[in-house]
Amino acid sequence: MSSWERAKRLLEALLFASSKAVDEGTIERVCGLRGEEIGEAVREINEELAGHPFIVEALDGKYLMKLKREYEIAVSSFFESKLLSKAELRTLAVIAANEPLDISSLVAYRGGASRRHLRKLRSLGLISVSREGRRKVLRTTAKFKSMFSIESGGEIVEPGDGGSGDKT
Repeated sequence: MSSWERAKRLLEALLFASSKAVDEGTIERVCGLRGEEIGEAVREINEELAGHPFIVEALDGKYLMKLKREYEIAVSSFFESKLLSKAELRTLAVIAANEPLDISSLVAYRGGASRRHLRKLRSLGLISVSREGRRKVLRTTAKFKSMFSIESGGEIVEPGDGGSGDKT
């Protein structure tokens, strides 16, 4: 096995074993890949995984192996724990539908408990908070768009429509 193939296999194993996105520094330490080499290795891994239920995605300079959308939908009923409560999902939906949204408007609409929801949504990397003048403004992140299979134009991608679940 060549050193390139070994580095790719190490990257694939690292991403498979990790429950969260892996940064480039970690990839360099574990696999010896850096910069464009990582992108090239990810492209080759995704080509090799074309007929499999997994895909590697780049997300804010980090990399994540996840199920393709059509498989995620098919097996989601077997996952016991939910990442977000219904209330947290509703808060996230209000932010996504109205972004950019200032915190005071969200609290007025969803109530004081939404502040607790914001802490969890931020810790999961699903929303970001920035200052615009005196207001704190909420926006969804690239991780949110990836997690819910939303393209940059705001459209939800259905399986088989060329979205993340269908890339080859």
